[in-house]
Amino acid sequence: MQQKRKKLTRSLIYLCVIPLLCCGAAVLVISSLMIYNSLKREIRHNLANMTYFSQQIYNYLYPGDFCQTGDMVTKGGVDVAQGMELVDEIRRQTGVDVTLFYESIRCLTTVRKADGSRVLNTRVQPEVEKKVLEQGEEYFSDSVLVNGEAYFGYYVPLTNTDGAITGMIFTGKPRRQVMREINRNILIVCLLEMAIISIVVFLVIHYGKRLIFSLQETETFLGKVAAGDLTAELEPYVLARRDEVGEMGRFAVMLRDSIVELVGNDPLTGLGNRRSCDTVLKHTAERAGRKGRAFTIVLGDIDYFKRVNDTYGHQAGDEVLKEMAELMQKHIKHCGFVFRWGGEEFLLIYEDKDVERAYESLKRLHDDIRSAVILWQKEEIRVTMTFGMAEYGHRKSLKELVRLADERLYQGKHQGRDQIVK
Repeated sequence: MQQKRKKLTRSLIYLCVIPLLCCGAAVLVISSLMIYNSLKREIRHNLANMTYFSQQIYNYLYPGDFCQTGDMVTKGGVDVAQGMELVDEIRRQTGVDVTLFYESIRCLTTVRKADGSRVLNTRVQPEVEKKVLEQGEEYFSDSVLVNGEAYFGYYVPLTNTDGAITGMIFTGKPRRQVMREINRNILIVCLLEMAIISIVVFLVIHYGKRLIFSLQETETFLGKVAAGDLTAELEPYVLARRDEVGEMGRFAVMLRDSIVELVGNDPLTGLGNRRSCDTVLKHTAERAGRKGRAFTIVLGDIDYFKRVNDTYGHQAGDEVLKEMAELMQKHIKHCGFVFRWGGEEFLLIYEDKDVERAYESLKRLHDDIRSAVILWQKEEIRVTMTFGMAEYGHRKSLKELVRLADERLYQGKHQGRDQIVK
């Protein structure tokens, strides 16, 4: 059964977790793309602003047109190399690299080689040159190569006063830096998803075990009933559930009760009959054997019952039997079972009680019977009962146990009735 429970738990986990993992994977991919595109748009916006800002600073500090004299590039007659400190300061304040191009050649930049020297007099990539210098459009890329390293970069064309495009200005951030930030955000999303999945798995296991426990308790209960144990009880937790499983459990109990009514009950008193008593005795002995505990049976007989029938009629006798059955049922309710053994005889089973403890309980029942008054057509009928007791032991068969209780009952009859013999 433990193996079956594990299989059911695994199936329930697979049923809930696999779709959740698939959904989580889809959400992760979508959210990663959204994070990437969102940061990409933000970086593009920031780089565009930084590019325009750098362009305005240069135009303000060095008014005039770009031109080249020999190897020197000037703006307004001033060597653009004098602006190195300015672009370095922008780099320190913002973390953004700045490059000034004359035509397609880098003439001023903060980008450095591995040895620390600046990447100067190198050419821009062909696709950038075509887009910016030839078509006069702004250009953004999330993987433009600068000195062999991928950058998020933004390019804006530079024009002289006559409208001719003479170069461009670039601002950018190394892709690896940007991706660290993007990956950090994606990692946070992953961790959140893992936390949610872990919580869901925990809840599935927790509530799944309770559900499986309820189903297996119901299965065990029905198995006992099918095997003939009409005293089987269903776990109260199952009956307390307010869902389909609880409803199934309540129907199972109703089924047991219906079977008891059909084949196991005495129609007059409503008590279990001799057939159901044999089944209960068998299962009680099995439980006592597993627990290593004793139990006691009692055979009781109504004294001078024939006299009641002869004096008041058989209907009065039936009423006496029903009243005695009800009295014994109330008495035994929380400590065992009572059955109509036949005629005016009853058999009581005291679970988990040796003969001495059962005797203390039986004395109270004996006194209650003596005090009981049965009203019948304005007549008061009083009766007494004689009881014989026998304690179950591992070496004693059920047949011998009943025989011993019967012998003690008749011993009490011969000794004057209205007594308990143990």
